[in-house]
Amino acid sequence: MRASRFIGVGLLALPLIAGCAVPTGSTHLATGPEPVEMRMTPTVLYSGGRTQVVIRSPGADSIDLQSENGVDRYWRADSVLTVWLGPEFGEIEPMDRYAPTYNGQVLAYFKKPVRISACRHGHCREFRHEIAVKLPEHNERVVALTAGWSTVFARRTIRGANRTVFLQDALNSGVWSLNGEWSAGPWNGRVQGFAGSDDQGAWLDLSRVVKRGNDMSYGLAMHAGVTRSDWLDAGPGHLTSSRTVYRAGIGPSIMVKGITASTQLGIYTDGLETLQIASTRLSINGNLTSVRHPMTITAEKTFAFGGGAIVARRRDALEKLSAAVRVLDDFALNVGLSSHRIAWPEQDPSMDVSASETRIILGGQYTVTW
Repeated sequence: MRASRFIGVGLLALPLIAGCAVPTGSTHLATGPEPVEMRMTPTVLYSGGRTQVVIRSPGADSIDLQSENGVDRYWRADSVLTVWLGPEFGEIEPMDRYAPTYNGQVLAYFKKPVRISACRHGHCREFRHEIAVKLPEHNERVVALTAGWSTVFARRTIRGANRTVFLQDALNSGVWSLNGEWSAGPWNGRVQGFAGSDDQGAWLDLSRVVKRGNDMSYGLAMHAGVTRSDWLDAGPGHLTSSRTVYRAGIGPSIMVKGITASTQLGIYTDGLETLQIASTRLSINGNLTSVRHPMTITAEKTFAFGGGAIVARRRDALEKLSAAVRVLDDFALNVGLSSHRIAWPEQDPSMDVSASETRIILGGQYTVTW
């Protein structure tokens, strides 16, 4: 199965991994024969989100909800009032608020007072309530160091001409990984490395802002790396001398703090020939974004090509998607999907050789930031 299908399934699965049931909370403002109930889903207001507020008072002629300062007001001539509130509720002008720190503790919640009125036969009762707003943490971190261990489920195939199979294997193994990330001023950088039983690799991604904008910035991004795949030794002929691959590329990028998207052109060499490469990369590091998020995502699509007919020019193609979802303060669940296809077309088609590898990665990682 192609990696594009795997990646599509992975993107659909990420919300299931990161998400959970939306909490609902009820507050009884009044009880007895004339009850007033307020229900919120979710129970707090989040930055960039909304919450549904439902106020019920059986037998009421009208229900009114307004901010303490009277800037925002909702009213309905019924016994049920349903409204959607955002974090800007009750503010004359929207403003960004971040969680302050007091005596080493992050004060993550801000209370907004509201007034609720329930009228019945010309008689109105007024209640005061507070709605909690979850303030995001203003992320001042600039360095993140991550180490992890994952189990890799791999399916590998090496074929010759006429679909002749030289190797077909399905296995699982352990892989250690170490990542270092840095985001400060105009620079974003990432150093990554991994070591498994039969493959290893390391690479560097570096980007610099050239033109800064209000919401996003524009610049240049560079990628350089080396990978070694010992399992290709099982193939015939020249595969045993093409295990180590070097890549380097550079191109324009779009950046905000902790997020980089780029398209790059460069070169690829495996010891036998040098090819051109084109790649698209996306990196979202939740630990270093302006507001710290519980998810880190990296995606890459790269292909290398040389001389010859348009079909034969495609020698190497890599599609990869990985995500780390934070489940505790600094511990994250790491999942990944990738597909790597390599082809060595020869002048004599009977000598053609191709290799493919599909990977599913599942593991954990621990991150330290400062």
